[in-house]
Amino acid sequence: MKRREAGFCPYCGEPSTLEDAPCVSCSECLTHLPPWNDFLFFGVYEGLLRELMLRAKFGGSLSALDMLGFLLAGVCISHYEASPLPDVLIPMPLHVSRLRERGFNQCRELARPVAAALDLPVDTGVLVKRKALMPQSLLDREARRKLSQPFEAAARVDGRHILLIDDICTTKATLERATECLLLAGASRVDVAVVARSSLHESGPAQALP
Repeated sequence: MKRREAGFCPYCGEPSTLEDAPCVSCSECLTHLPPWNDFLFFGVYEGLLRELMLRAKFGGSLSALDMLGFLLAGVCISHYEASPLPDVLIPMPLHVSRLRERGFNQCRELARPVAAALDLPVDTGVLVKRKALMPQSLLDREARRKLSQPFEAAARVDGRHILLIDDICTTKATLERATECLLLAGASRVDVAVVARSSLHESGPAQALP
């Protein structure tokens, strides 16, 4: 399981030949930058990393979740040595029905080691999932792109620099909507940190975590 190094777009995580510049592989970041500032991720969603994430989420392995959280914490520590530290971490929420079904929010668990490493609070009361959507792993990429706004802000975050934590990024659609929601709630800046990046160029339904 290898941490990603150079050769990735700093805005979306897609493979890029231009270090610290928008990627040309999908052309999206050349014409429409994502609403967040910094995009952090540990590695590509494949091999051992993929197996560990599946074990954590669907196998209920707390030890796997802890390991993934520590991997993400290492990425965040390295990044924020040279960048402004966020004010608060906000994990991607689950709809209450999905939370009841699963018994835990994996993004909240991933946020704990990151928060401890950066000595920052975790706020789970700001971002709310208002729609129970079909798991994204069952949707093709075009269907995920057309998702309506599934989030709402339960509180204002005026002037705050937020680090949004998620497990995986596929088309960016969910992360974009969550970021837009936080910006509308007053956030001055939103950074995104995910454990894994799934390539936009896979065909068919994504082998991603719903």
